[in-house]
Amino acid sequence: MEVDTPSDPKDPLTKTSNNAEQSHEQEQEEEEEFLIMADIGHDIDQQTVLEHAVKSEIRAIDIDGTNPFIQIGPYTFQGQYNYILGTNLFFSTTSASLDDNISTSSRTDEATTNNPNGNDLNLIGTSDKKLNLSRVYIYPKKTDDIDNQSKS
Repeated sequence: MEVDTPSDPKDPLTKTSNNAEQSHEQEQEEEEEFLIMADIGHDIDQQTVLEHAVKSEIRAIDIDGTNPFIQIGPYTFQGQYNYILGTNLFFSTTSASLDDNISTSSRTDEATTNNPNGNDLNLIGTSDKKLNLSRVYIYPKKTDDIDNQSKS
């Protein structure tokens, strides 16, 4: 049972308990974001992956566990993490425009490069792991199997 007590902002005990509750709520709300290098091999092409990504048709199950699954549209993959030799670097691209003539030396938070083709590359993260994925096929259970399991 939870009892709601009036809080006095001048009371240091009430202030401490409220701060502790707020920090606990903030810890629960924080989500960890990380980047993963995933290798799906030659099972589907890059264009198909991009089409499903635009439609938000990519799902992950147990992505931080030992048996991760990735579903890209109708395709399902099972993966295994491996450490790599070196580090994967992840970049975002932005096209340079006339309004974006700010010197890259003023961008101290990000590593950037200027390409002659007009795109800037901004480092957004690194990883020392790779998720190697293999295509798997998932079939629904037969109703006979379900009935036999419930009888025993």
